[in-house]
Amino acid sequence: MDHMFNDFKQKGIHAFRDDRELPKGEEISPHLYKAIEESRFLIVIFSKNYASSTWCLRELVKILECKQIKDPKHEVRIIFYDAKPDVVRRQKRSYAKAFVKHDVSNRIEVDEWREALFNAANLSGWDLQDMTNGYEYKFIDSISREILKKLCDGPLHVGENLVGIDFHFNKLNLSRFVGSDKVNMIGICGISGIGKTTLAKAVYNSMHTHFDRSCFCDNVQGVEKQHGLTQVQLQMIGKILKSDDLKISSVGEGSMVIKQRMACKPILLVLDDVNNVEQLEALAGSHDWFYPGSLIIFTGKDKQFLSLDDYEALELFSLYAFGKTHPTEDFEEVASQVIIHLQGHPLALKIFGGLLCEKAVDVWKSELERLQTYPNSEIVQKVLPSFDSLASDQKRMFLDIACAFIGENKDFAASVLHSSHCSANAIIEVLADKFLITVSAYDMRLQMHELIQSMAREIVREEFRMPGKHSRRLWISSEDDKDDIPNENKVLSGI
Repeated sequence: MDHMFNDFKQKGIHAFRDDRELPKGEEISPHLYKAIEESRFLIVIFSKNYASSTWCLRELVKILECKQIKDPKHEVRIIFYDAKPDVVRRQKRSYAKAFVKHDVSNRIEVDEWREALFNAANLSGWDLQDMTNGYEYKFIDSISREILKKLCDGPLHVGENLVGIDFHFNKLNLSRFVGSDKVNMIGICGISGIGKTTLAKAVYNSMHTHFDRSCFCDNVQGVEKQHGLTQVQLQMIGKILKSDDLKISSVGEGSMVIKQRMACKPILLVLDDVNNVEQLEALAGSHDWFYPGSLIIFTGKDKQFLSLDDYEALELFSLYAFGKTHPTEDFEEVASQVIIHLQGHPLALKIFGGLLCEKAVDVWKSELERLQTYPNSEIVQKVLPSFDSLASDQKRMFLDIACAFIGENKDFAASVLHSSHCSANAIIEVLADKFLITVSAYDMRLQMHELIQSMAREIVREEFRMPGKHSRRLWISSEDDKDDIPNENKVLSGI
């Protein structure tokens, strides 16, 4: 017993040990029941003297009750140390002697204990003699390795101060996917920095215990750029199939392996930051690739927009700026102005909140004024990938719209921007799909998130300042920008 706990400790596995961690003098109590209910693994060690302990037998009943609830959080593991499964199952030898005493002193509980021993002995478990021929060190090592491997498949780190997650969680209605008789695929989409990956991780943490196998493929786009799409396929296959020695020579071969071997059990698969059809076709090309009951989740920069409402935005911003869910009285007005400007963008709220934390009111006002003219560089870097993913003609039209057509009618803007080289309506649709712009359903006017518009104007300013670069646009928003203009004739030659 001591050897096993020491091995757990060396491998970083926290094990609750009732004989040390319970208050002395307690019998089976709510304290112990709480420890059982909060544990991921419930390990029962059957020894020769196990049945003589009423404490152990009552623990066993509680453990099996947790298992019968079918809470996937609980995984029961049985160790047959120096007692064979048949001895436990049928209460023979030392177990028979123990129950002779229990029949006299604990008659009310005896039937429940016998049933618990029978059911536990029927569960698959580790047998010291069968597995390692009695070598205790190897036996303990194999147990701790298996548990550690399962723990590594556990929840992902999501982050602190999560606001608005519960709303999106409830909106997804995740319970309908548990035990489903079909393959379900859902997408979490929107511009960079709005919390798609955070939400996907929260979903994964909530759902992974309901599936036989699970995998979270982080930053698919980035991994493909650095190592190729086959690396993502290897990560996915290795995690789902629990195999580290698989080799794939091409994307097509990887897709075939996924198609052939993922259809055996229901799985949970999250593909984070997918940005093109080729990635989808290589990793999850069809519902037919997966076993009924599987849940496949994608995150990407197209289609559906996620943002916080004003109440949630103020709460998230306050957590980073004040360390609590609301601003202090002296900062309420300026905090409200920040919320209006950042328009519910979660990443921007975190960055700006941290920037202003413990700063004076006049610093807040100065930074807010600066933000309205020059966007925060960290925020720009997080939003910029949505712009970088555009084709060159789409980038040009996006910048034109940001500088001159926000608030204008869509058809009017398209008529001005249309050329023989590109279709303005088609590009506007692409920009809307990527949530770089929106089109008002009420009056068809073009709209843009203020942070995105600030990013666009900063790009225009940088283009203008580049030596030898001739820009079609001139954006002047402050005296500082005017000072950058060397002379009127030179500027006009570039417009």
